[in-house]
Amino acid sequence: GGGGGGGGGGGGGGGGGSSLDYASFYNDAVNLEVNLKEDYRRWRSARREFSFCRHSYVLDPASKSTVLMYDATAQMTHEFEGAILRSLFVGATSPYLILKVRRSHLIQDTLLRVSQHKRELKKPLKVQFLGEDGIDEGGVQKEFFQLIMAQIFDVAYGMFEYDADTRVFWFNRSSLESHREFQLIGVLIGVAIYNGVILDVRFPHVVYKKLMRQPLGVPDLQRAFPLVGRSLQQLLDFAPAEQVEETFALCMQVTYEEFGERKVFDLVEGGGEVPVTGAGRANYALRPTEKKKDEVRAFFVLGANRAEYVRLYTQYLLVDSVATQSDAFLRGFESVCGGEAIQLFRWEELELLLCGSPNLDFEALERVTQYDDGFSCDSPCIALLWEVIHELPLEMKKKFLFFCTGSDRVPIKGLGNLSFVISRNGSDEERLPSAHTCFNHLLLPEYTTKSKLKAQLLKAVSDTEGFHII
Repeated sequence: GGGGGGGGGGGGGGGGGSSLDYASFYNDAVNLEVNLKEDYRRWRSARREFSFCRHSYVLDPASKSTVLMYDATAQMTHEFEGAILRSLFVGATSPYLILKVRRSHLIQDTLLRVSQHKRELKKPLKVQFLGEDGIDEGGVQKEFFQLIMAQIFDVAYGMFEYDADTRVFWFNRSSLESHREFQLIGVLIGVAIYNGVILDVRFPHVVYKKLMRQPLGVPDLQRAFPLVGRSLQQLLDFAPAEQVEETFALCMQVTYEEFGERKVFDLVEGGGEVPVTGAGRANYALRPTEKKKDEVRAFFVLGANRAEYVRLYTQYLLVDSVATQSDAFLRGFESVCGGEAIQLFRWEELELLLCGSPNLDFEALERVTQYDDGFSCDSPCIALLWEVIHELPLEMKKKFLFFCTGSDRVPIKGLGNLSFVISRNGSDEERLPSAHTCFNHLLLPEYTTKSKLKAQLLKAVSDTEGFHII
C-alpha cells in the first residue's frame, strides 16, 4: 500500500515521503479487547460519546470490516422494518436479497433483478439459478460472483481493457455498453463486500482511490500505468530545457484511436497549436489582443508548460477520458456502500476488504479444517497432506488455495476464518484430487505415500483452468 499519514479518520490518504506507514497506527490492544458492537453504538448515538470509530486509524481492517457489518445490519434492520410495514399493504417481504437468474443470461437477469430490488441491496444475498435446486448456503452465491465477474471482465465483452504489463483491468473509454452495466459492477462490488465474498478483480490502485473519492495525481499515474508514467517523467526531467520542444514535438493535445479512427482531445483550448515547451521564450512579450483567447494562448506558447502538460494529461487519462464509465461505477458502489462506515477505510484497506489478504497462514488453516467421509485430523493421509502443503513454495501454496477456493487470497480476517473441508474420495491412488470451489471443499483420494500424494496434488493444482474443479 502507499505510504500515508496515519492521522485523521479512515479515508485520508497521501502523506509525505517520510511519514509513518498507516499500519503502524493499528493498536493491537484496541483491536483485540474492544467490544466493537458497543463502540459502533456509541459512534452512531446522538450523544457524541467517545468511540474508537471516531479515531479509526487505530482500528485494523478486520475490525473495520466488523464495524461495516454492524452498520449494514443496522441499515438493513431499518430497511426490513420499513419493508414489513410496506408488506402490510402490498404483500410479503423477505429478509434476503434474492437474485433469481438464468446461467445463460447472467448479466441481463442480474441487471433486471438489481433494478427491481434497489431498496434491498444491503440485505444478505441469496442466489438461485433458475431450473436448478441448489440451496444457497454461500456456495451458489460464490459461484454466481465467479461467473458474472468472469463475463464482465472478459475483454471481448468490451467494458474493460487489460494491461498485460501491470496485469490489471481499466475502464474501456470506447465501451459501447450502457452506463447501467458499469453501475451494475459498482453494485456487485458493494454487495460482495457486505456479504464477505472475496472477488478476483484486478484493478489498479486508482480505482480504490476513486471509490473513496480521493484526488488523483501524477504519482498515481506513474504507479497505475508505469510505461506512460516513465515517458512523462522523461519529459519533465529532460535537459537542456530549451530543447524540449524540438526533441519531443508535442502539443497540448492527446491523440488516441477509437474503432480504427484517430481521435483528438485538446488539453487546453486550441491545444493543437500550443507546443509543449521546457523553457520560456524571454525575448517575446505578451501582446494583449481584443480577443482574450489569443492572450491566453500566447501565454502557453511563451511560458514553460511541460509540467502543466503532464498534470493535464494525467487528469485526462485517469479521470476525464473514462468519466462516463467510472462515474456510473461509483454511483453503483455508493448505492450499496454509501454511508459513514465505509469512510473508516483507507483505499488500501478497501482493496483488502474486496480482494482479500495475500498473507497465507496455512498453520491457521490446518487448525480450523474439518474432515468428512472417513477422514479425521489423525488420518495418515491427512498428516501427509499437511506435511506436503507446509513444504510448498509460496506460489504453489497460492495455486493450492486457488484450486480449493477459487481465489489465491484470503478473507480479511485470515485463513483461520475460512470454512474449509477435506473429504475422503475413495482409495484409487491414480485419481487426482478435485474440489468444489464454491464450498471450499477438497476431495482427496486416500494416498498412502507422501511422494504419490505430492505428485498427484501438484498435477491437479497446476491445472487451474478448472478441469478438475467440480
